[in-house]
Amino acid sequence: MHGKLLVSERLYEALLYLYPKKFRAVYGQQMCLTFRDACRVAYSRKGTGGLLALWIPTIFDLLKSALEERVQQGVITMSKGRFMTMAGPLTILVGALWLIACLGDIMFRIGLKGNEAFLGLIALPFFLFFVPMVFALIGIRFRFYQFAGSAGKFGLLLSVTGGAGIIVSLLTNILLSGLIPEAGPHLWVNYAAVFSVLSIRIGFILFGVDAQRYRLLPRWNLLPLLLGLTVVLSLPLDWFGVPAFLSARLATPFLHFAITGVCWLLFGITMLDQRRESQPTAVI
Repeated sequence: MHGKLLVSERLYEALLYLYPKKFRAVYGQQMCLTFRDACRVAYSRKGTGGLLALWIPTIFDLLKSALEERVQQGVITMSKGRFMTMAGPLTILVGALWLIACLGDIMFRIGLKGNEAFLGLIALPFFLFFVPMVFALIGIRFRFYQFAGSAGKFGLLLSVTGGAGIIVSLLTNILLSGLIPEAGPHLWVNYAAVFSVLSIRIGFILFGVDAQRYRLLPRWNLLPLLLGLTVVLSLPLDWFGVPAFLSARLATPFLHFAITGVCWLLFGITMLDQRRESQPTAVI
């Protein structure tokens, strides 16, 4: 079997785990066979370009249908309370990973400059943080959506969409690297990832305004806004191979990671605060 077809099939099989277990048991094998046949036809007709043309609608349809299937089977409804409960601890974990990246940046600049292996170790916590971040964002949206105003609701939705966009961008990059390794970096995927990161920050700015206005948190209601505003510190930095938005080095990676990490950490601690017995009044 051609290597590119094998990469497509293995990635598709992995993505099927987004569906509920019962659904996979009934339809998973047939879906894999159908996708394998579609890949072979697309590759025989148009080569690698045909595979990519097949994958573009497939990945979005798969994510959409997997979500719908989980909603239909009640998996997401049953997990809503758990998402809300875990929002605080997951947000703390995200902040801790940012701070680890911050410490790694200091060590790299002070004594290990030029060590490519250590540079990879610095980047690892940064890329790992996206997984718990997506689940934390979902929990934050479940927890505050009904209490926020229209701007806050849109901001929460935008942040979750941005988190999902990063995961899709990374999966797409892996797929393209397997299918077209000789093509090098895929800038349009990198730009999509950067846009997703900006969406999260903008979403928190909008949510932060409502948190201040309606006192949505037990304390430190300024934190979501500050977390969103750290986007300014990221503009002079390169993200996912995309050139910096600002040429001047207005902030070091250390400053960006440190402030962002502290904001995530304190925001998570705030959500663990149970001193307020009643929830804020829902905005009508």
